[in-house]
Amino acid sequence: MIRLLYIVFVVLMVIGSIAFTRFLLKKVKLNRWIVAFTAFLILIVPAIAFPNMSSIIWNALILIFCVLCIMFFEITKNMFENNQIKGIVRFDKPKK
Repeated sequence: MIRLLYIVFVVLMVIGSIAFTRFLLKKVKLNRWIVAFTAFLILIVPAIAFPNMSSIIWNALILIFCVLCIMFFEITKNMFENNQIKGIVRFDKPKK
């Protein structure tokens, strides 16, 4: 039963993160590298500053880390679909 709840929670977290990213991309332009750098800092800085953190706080930080990582990959996918990434050859469109 616990495994089923865990699977449902992870699926809802991924879907919610994707929806949140799409909502943010409609409102503001996000820099994917700042999002990626911030994701790692969210775990590293509190772990160094507070070595004896509560497990509830640590789990909340891991959740934020996961949301930001999904956000990074969703922003990258969106940039790839809109041909905003330079240096990548698209093979799905024929050359003119």
